[in-house]
Amino acid sequence: MSSPAFEFVRQLGTELAAGEFDLPPFPDTAMRVQRCVADPDSDINSLGVIIAGEPALAARLMRMANSAMMRRGPMEVTDINTAISRVGMDMVQNAAVSFAAREAFTFPKGSPFIDDLNKLRLHSGKVASISYVLAKNSRFAGKPDEAMLAGLLHAVGKFYILTKAADHPALFTDREAVDNLLAQWHCGVARAIVESWEFPESIAIGIDEQELKERDRIGSANVSDILFIANVLARAGIKVASELGDLDALARLRMNAEKLAQVLEEREEDIQEMVEALSG
Repeated sequence: MSSPAFEFVRQLGTELAAGEFDLPPFPDTAMRVQRCVADPDSDINSLGVIIAGEPALAARLMRMANSAMMRRGPMEVTDINTAISRVGMDMVQNAAVSFAAREAFTFPKGSPFIDDLNKLRLHSGKVASISYVLAKNSRFAGKPDEAMLAGLLHAVGKFYILTKAADHPALFTDREAVDNLLAQWHCGVARAIVESWEFPESIAIGIDEQELKERDRIGSANVSDILFIANVLARAGIKVASELGDLDALARLRMNAEKLAQVLEEREEDIQEMVEALSG
C-alpha cells in the first residue's frame, strides 16, 4: 500500500476510535418512515402518506408486498395502504432502509467503484432475504423482520468506505488494497453508522460481530449468528447449506445442515423474489 493510501487508512482508524466520522445522514423520507413506525399513535394512513411522497420507495414496497414471501392468496396488491397492511409496519421500515441505503451512498459517474457498489447492493438484498428465512425457521431470539433489517444494514460500512475511497481513486488502483481496507474496517464502521442512525443496539452489535466464527457463548441465536450464516450462503450459494453442519452459529439456531438445506430449497424462489424487490 502506498504512503498516501496508508495515511488514508490511518485517518480512518483515528476517526473510528474517536467516533468522529463524517457520517452520512439517514435520508429524510426513510427517517420519517422510521419515526412514524415507532409512534404508537400512527396508523396505516399516516404512513401511507409519507410513502406516497416518494415514488421509488412506494414501488419498492409494492414489489415486496406482491412477492411470494409476503403474498397471501392470489390477490395482487395495487395500493400503498393495502401493501402496508399486508407486510406490516416493521417490514415497511425495512423497505425504507433498503431505499435509504441506495440514496445515502452514491458514486459519481465513471467511478472505478460503481461495479463494487452494484454487487454490494445485490449481496445485501441476498443477505437480508436469507436472514429473514433463517429467522422464521429457527430458534432465533428476535423477530424475522429484525433479522432482515440487520441484513439490509450489515454492509453499510463497506458502502461508506467505498464512497470515501471513490474520492481518492489514485490511492486505490491496487485491488488488493481496496479489499484489505474493506475487510479490516467495515464491521466497525458499520456499527458506528447504524448507531448514528439510531437503530437498536442488538442490531449494531450483531453487525459489528457478524464475521466472528467462533464465540464463547451458549443459548439462543442472535443477530450475529444469523448474519454469519446468511453471508456464507449469499456468497457461496444456498446449495452449500448441506456443508455447514459444523458451524456453532447453526447449532445455536437449533438447526442442522439437513434442515437448513431443506428450508432453503423450499424457499429458494421466495428468496429470489425478495432479493429482486429489495435490490431493485
